[in-house]
Amino acid sequence: MNTCTFTGYLTEDPLISKIDGVTLAEFILVVYNYRKAKSTGEKTKIPTYIYCEAWHTGAETISKFAKKGTKITINSAARNVEKGDDRIVFRINEFDI
Repeated sequence: MNTCTFTGYLTEDPLISKIDGVTLAEFILVVYNYRKAKSTGEKTKIPTYIYCEAWHTGAETISKFAKKGTKITINSAARNVEKGDDRIVFRINEFDI
């Protein structure tokens, strides 16, 4: 099963475009992990950047309500961009702003 859930913050305003009359929203989500050092017990905040895309009415809703810094939770599916390209894009199925 290809299901991924993330909660993070938009790094910039979503990029909106139309492809064959269908709305596409593309954005980068930053998600933070915390690691605790064994020796000092100090926590370190580690960012991970996730490339996301939403289509149709989901893209339109995100473009209206989500801006840089908006906290969003997404339920998505991972997919490769194209053969030979090692990037992974997360296509959004559901989200909560």
